[in-house]
Amino acid sequence: MKGTGRAIAVIGLAPSVLARLGGPLGVAVRAAAADLARETAGTSEHEARVLRATWAATARVPVPAGLRGVHPSWIESALATLPARARGDLASGGMDPAGVWLARRACAELCALPPANGVAPPTSSSDAVRLPDDQLARWLAHVGADQVAFALGAAGPEALVAAARVAGERVRAAAGRIGVAPRAGHLGPQRAAIARCRMPLDGRALVLIGARALAPHLSPTERQQIPLRLDRTLGVAVRTELEAHAALPVAQAPDWLALGAALR
Repeated sequence: MKGTGRAIAVIGLAPSVLARLGGPLGVAVRAAAADLARETAGTSEHEARVLRATWAATARVPVPAGLRGVHPSWIESALATLPARARGDLASGGMDPAGVWLARRACAELCALPPANGVAPPTSSSDAVRLPDDQLARWLAHVGADQVAFALGAAGPEALVAAARVAGERVRAAAGRIGVAPRAGHLGPQRAAIARCRMPLDGRALVLIGARALAPHLSPTERQQIPLRLDRTLGVAVRTELEAHAALPVAQAPDWLALGAALR
């Protein structure tokens, strides 16, 4: 669906036409059109044409770029409902019409990824997209711990101890660093942090809170890319949080001085 959305977006349909496209296809096309507008803003006409041509060519390829950067659990989940030959077709990109269809069907939930060569902590959303799965999950958990410690700051030390007992020592460590540079004054409004942290503090809560904090900084494409780096069970939950909190104003979220300080 991602590739189809891009293929239609590069045609250049009027916004009034895009608004009338229904279902998942309409959502994909409108998201792709928004991405295209953002990525071509400020570029020359030649650069914009090259980007549109690249998108159109990519949409015709059965397997998205950067497939090796997708966590294997996403691939296995997609292959589980397809014929046995789909595994080979996915590896080869499909050698006949049926194989191309199977490869595309296996990749329907996926999108192109840049190389996983990022180093945590990232200092921009494009850096975050390049983090390998273990670094990405660890960084999001630290971002989440900062938010929990910040949210509990007005509740007293007992609340912090209770949170650390459930969510782990990351929260206690975060409490000792959020009051100094570079986090102090850059974690967003405390009231927004309190709202962001309203969830059961189970084993994955810090990662999901970190995703909520990151969401306003991401483009629609980046919100699709980041979950693919993670184990699918966690990745689906992260994607849900990214989409649900994407519309929050950036001023209500921690800025990159705080986000980029996590893990330090």
